[in-house]
Amino acid sequence: MPSADPTNTLWSRAGDPRPGPRPGLSLDDIAAVCVRLADGEGLRALSMRRVAEELGTGAASLYRYVSGKDDLVSLMYDRVAGEYEFEPTTGDLRADVLSVAGQARAMYRRHPWMIGVSPAGLGPNGLRYLDHMAAVLAPARLEPAATMTGIAMLSGWVTVFSGQEAAGQVVPAAGGADQIAVLLRHGDYPHLSELFARADAAAGAAVDADAIFRAGIEALLFGIAGGGTVE
Repeated sequence: MPSADPTNTLWSRAGDPRPGPRPGLSLDDIAAVCVRLADGEGLRALSMRRVAEELGTGAASLYRYVSGKDDLVSLMYDRVAGEYEFEPTTGDLRADVLSVAGQARAMYRRHPWMIGVSPAGLGPNGLRYLDHMAAVLAPARLEPAATMTGIAMLSGWVTVFSGQEAAGQVVPAAGGADQIAVLLRHGDYPHLSELFARADAAAGAAVDADAIFRAGIEALLFGIAGGGTVE
């Protein structure tokens, strides 16, 4: 059972002096192997035994650093969070949020296994992300709880969107619109029929995945900022 002590995190434990031989691995060594395995073979490849083999050690030795698979996932998440390249905030709420969100979307493309898991705890890079997002949302002048809620909402949108994008559910596949149009002619769907009729009348009004992604971010920012104008 995880310790209730908030100081007893994976990263703080790794910094504690321990009796016995000097550790031959680092948490980053372990995280790098885990990410490589998951990127190449999916999460099914992730096990204490497999990771230990890739590191050239035994599973028993690996337990000196981590307590199990949950720790491995936390290490992986934090290593990937280190891929963010945060620029100084500009004060332009929309631009700064889209900069981070765009990087996060790209991470999910590079590491699709991230969509299906959640880390048990935050590491240094995860905290760096939260710190930067707090700075990004500062121009909205939110209460602390609202700031954290806003960060969670924006991060959640990127995760959900990336999952749908990976599954091909964001923009219908070729022929999808034609199939819907045929079905509409054989059923009672007045609102959807009107919507498609209006879409046909609007030449060149196709929606792409990038537009949907940005629209979701902007809608969330409108709500987070209390309905004010998002600069």
